[in-house]
Amino acid sequence: MKVRQATIVEPFKVEVREVGLPDPGPNQILLEAEYTGVSPGTELAVYTGTHQWLQDPNMPDWKFPFRSGYSAAGRVVAAGSQWTGFKPGDRVSYPGNHASHELLTLGHERARVWKMPDALDYEKAALACILRYGMGASIRAGLTLGRSFAVLGLGMIGQAVIRCAMAAGASPVVGIDSVKMRRDAALAAGADLSLDPNEADFKQKFQDFLGARGAEIVADATGVPDAVPVAMSLADNAGQVIVVGSPRGKAKDVNFYDDLHRRYIEVAGAHGNMLFEPAHTRLAGAWDIHKAQKWLLHGVAKSRISLEGLITHRITPEQLGTAYEGLLKKKDEYLSVTVKWK
Repeated sequence: MKVRQATIVEPFKVEVREVGLPDPGPNQILLEAEYTGVSPGTELAVYTGTHQWLQDPNMPDWKFPFRSGYSAAGRVVAAGSQWTGFKPGDRVSYPGNHASHELLTLGHERARVWKMPDALDYEKAALACILRYGMGASIRAGLTLGRSFAVLGLGMIGQAVIRCAMAAGASPVVGIDSVKMRRDAALAAGADLSLDPNEADFKQKFQDFLGARGAEIVADATGVPDAVPVAMSLADNAGQVIVVGSPRGKAKDVNFYDDLHRRYIEVAGAHGNMLFEPAHTRLAGAWDIHKAQKWLLHGVAKSRISLEGLITHRITPEQLGTAYEGLLKKKDEYLSVTVKWK
């Protein structure tokens, strides 16, 4: 069958191609997308040619032409005999590329499919795999109920962090970003306070609101290495700093004695994939990727996880390049983008 696939053919160039897919074998499942979600961090790093894996010879799948995207929702078209529990017509969320159809093979890292709750629409479900990367901050922190929680950087991943933290019982929750639209989106989702870090009295407002030196948990979702020391400065003594954005590069000017060791701060990484790998289950406790995705899907369906103010643009596949440019250059307009395939 003929299907459409969006492909980054080279830096700053996106095409939608028509290709053929075979009929699914006994270990394969064929899915048809209603919506896919755009992940600004990973996809923009590839689109601009800056993702570190593009230069890694040990990562053959991360080369141009590159099929971007990893979060989708749609229907099962056909399921091989080894895909027990799935049948044509099932509504599902899955880690799909930006494509009209996806053929997944058991044993592949992307061969994960989750049935959607009846009350959940496709567009919201299409963001679920991206939301998991923000959810990792709450899991990595451990106990969140009743603990103050600040999020530095309110892009797509930061928005996922703050919304999952509220669903996990953190309180109060503070969003921090220089872009007003992003701060407003965090407030629309239920954040207790949003602050502009460029304001002269920003830190004083932050401390006065919390009634403390800083937050018990601070998540850095900026993806900027030099923001990690800033996140450390926003944590209370004996607090936690969870690095949930992907800081591609090296930070400088970190005073490990005064800013980390002496203040008894814990700094931890929380990449959305590694958190659920078998070797890391000691960090995630009882969590695995299937439990995480089911929790997210049901949380969004029941409105425990609010997506209010999150989706700013709904596009056709042919507009993906324009959306990448908007996410890069119009941060006061673009926050989260969904792609409609039908």
